[in-house]
Amino acid sequence: MRTVLAEDELLLRAGLTELLTRFGFTVCAAVGDAGALAAAVGEHRPDLVVTDVRMPPGFRDEGLRTALALRAAHPGLAVAVLSQYVEPDLAARLLDSGAGRGVGYLLKERVAAIAHRLHISDTVVGKHIGNVLAKLDLPPTDDVHRRVMAVLTYLRADSPAGQGV
Repeated sequence: MRTVLAEDELLLRAGLTELLTRFGFTVCAAVGDAGALAAAVGEHRPDLVVTDVRMPPGFRDEGLRTALALRAAHPGLAVAVLSQYVEPDLAARLLDSGAGRGVGYLLKERVAAIAHRLHISDTVVGKHIGNVLAKLDLPPTDDVHRRVMAVLTYLRADSPAGQGV
């Protein structure tokens, strides 16, 4: 799979490039800022973009915003957004806003695909997701997106010694 990687930390960028390559990805470009990410996608037309949330120049959400813009411009482009910071509030805002055809849309698309494959309704899939979230002891709240918290729970449980992310 042709991949463009965007990470501002040189050592981490090199490590991610090595890891992706080891698992069969072809890293077409590894860049250090959001502008270079957009240019690399235009040049290489990858299947996948892996980007950090916080990128130069502002180190806020430039990588994420660039990823959403790229996804809007290239609907078939797969995007994985990484962050060394646990930021469920940012992810929740993006999920709730829909961000055009961004992150929230992708989750809705995934639910529809699951429902179609299993020959059940979107509502039934939603009920099963709700049951899983309840078993993870993640009740509905106004301030935290439960799916984001479920991913964080999984990452914590799957980490060495259960120490988490």
